[in-house]
Formats: sequence, C-alpha cells, structure tokens
Amino acid sequence: MHNLYIPVVAILLAFAIIFGGQALSDSQVDDDIKSLIASQRGGDDEIELQATREIQKGYGVCGEYRVAGPDQSFSPFYYSKVNERVTLGAESERYRRHCGN
Repeated sequence: MHNLYIPVVAILLAFAIIFGGQALSDSQVDDDIKSLIASQRGGDDEIELQATREIQKGYGVCGEYRVAGPDQSFSPFYYSKVNERVTLGAESERYRRHCGN
C-alpha cells in the first residue's frame, strides 16, 4: 500500500509546481502593467486594474485602469507581453486593433 503514496505525492507536487508557477506569473504581469502605466502617467500613483482579459493567445492583455481612489474613473489600456509596452486610451490605434470589438 505504501507504494501507492509515492506516485500520488509526486503527481500532487507536480500540479502544485505547475499551477503555483502560473499564478505567480499572472501576478507578475499585473505588477508590470501597473508600473508601466504609472511611469507612463509620470508618477508613482497606485494603479488599480479591472476587467483584464488575455488576447492574442496570451500575448496581450486588454483591460481598464485607474489611479487608486473612489473619485477616479476607469480608462482602457492594451499591454503587449511580447515587447512589454502598454498603450493607454481607447483612441489609440494599438488599442483599437487588438481590443476593439
């Protein structure tokens, strides 16, 4: 019976490594987006993200951002994971091309 424990533990460990690494990677992308938006806006403001969704088979992210605070409204953004650039505003060509409906 103890021979059954080794494969079960190995499988559980593999799942934890794979899915744990994916969760850490996703939070890293959110942090990268927030810092790029803050630097593009020219400040150290805290940025909130909302309604983010991956597009282009995971190579891009569309969503909305705002400077932290209840009085602020959300604005759209597009982030390219390939060249790590963020584009702000719905009027931009990159946003319309990748995130437009």
